[in-house]
Amino acid sequence: MKILFCTKNDIFGALILNWILPHMPAHEIKIFLSNKTRAVETEVAELQLEKFLERDLPIEQIFPWLDAQGVQGECLTMQALARHYDVPIQIVEQINDPATETMLRAWQPDLIVSARFSLIFKANILGIPRLGAFNLHPGALPHFAGLFSPMRALMAGSTRLGCTLHQIVPAIDAGPVYAIPTMPAAPEKSVFWHIEKLYLLGLTSLLTLLRELEQGHAPVLQTQNLSQFQYFSLPSQAEFTQLQKQGIALVCLTTYLAMLVRFLPKPTKSPSLAKK
Repeated sequence: MKILFCTKNDIFGALILNWILPHMPAHEIKIFLSNKTRAVETEVAELQLEKFLERDLPIEQIFPWLDAQGVQGECLTMQALARHYDVPIQIVEQINDPATETMLRAWQPDLIVSARFSLIFKANILGIPRLGAFNLHPGALPHFAGLFSPMRALMAGSTRLGCTLHQIVPAIDAGPVYAIPTMPAAPEKSVFWHIEKLYLLGLTSLLTLLRELEQGHAPVLQTQNLSQFQYFSLPSQAEFTQLQKQGIALVCLTTYLAMLVRFLPKPTKSPSLAKK
């Protein structure tokens, strides 16, 4: 199949691609990366920190240094992924514009997959792939739609968190659901920890969907109960204050550094000193 895989140009997008690309050798892949930054991300301290840790530090500092040195770790940078798997990776600012639509209609993808893409698909793009478009949302729909779903679920006291694989429709996060695998909540860990785990959990559902589509089976989808639909926008400063009061960390620096280390080359052992 021809698959357009859309994700974000950040550390979680890189981790998603590092996990999924080895599982897709039989498919022809194009990758779109979004670079969207919302204005409020520069106004709230916690959102500034999140942007720095997700994008500014890894994408603007560490990944370019690794690429320039020609060294990699267990996980690959975007540039190294493109080389290693021979897939085109490009940053897109617009997804529904005439130029992108023309390019996609010429390429004719069979499927569009979105995971953390940030850009909203409109009907002109959604109508192109013959097998439709699907999104991985790191929250259990319909209760935790929109942004920062793992944080909202933890604050609500959910004992299990889900990652929803659903068909994309013009209404955000409202499409019929293919699967919602879940994992135990770990409020003693950070929001960042849950984000990575939830996306990787959801990617297992994507592999199942791909196998069904390859075999010619139409996926069984369940319509959401939209009377229970709750959409959340970016958190306010008051919500981050409440998160702290509940004893839930946005990020644990030890866990975050361990995430970064996976992209770094393993240190070479220095030779032992000869005994005199």
